[in-house]
Amino acid sequence: MGARNKAFSGSARPSRLVSKEEFQNWFKGGSRFPLAIKGHTFALSRDGLVKVDGGKFIYEEALQLVGMLNSRNPISQLNASLIIWERNGVLRFVVIALLVIVAAAVLVIARR
Repeated sequence: MGARNKAFSGSARPSRLVSKEEFQNWFKGGSRFPLAIKGHTFALSRDGLVKVDGGKFIYEEALQLVGMLNSRNPISQLNASLIIWERNGVLRFVVIALLVIVAAAVLVIARR
């Protein structure tokens, strides 16, 4: 029982690999505690969705994210992070910030 609590508690290390079976057990068990996977926090919301860093995902999407984050392929891990960032609004903020920086650079160059 102690090993189970350690694996599913919010104090799990961010770099810990969580298998799909562990994720399924966590989801079906309705745990109140968040699950940390590769620097992302998975938590169950009251409406039955999985919140990943604030973005809401259905169970199947969250299960795919777990597989992508656990992959040895860094491109797959990056894709999972981009999907999470897009869903929780961070990616939109980054794109807008980059556009502002590019626009400011264009204005500085145009005034010379």
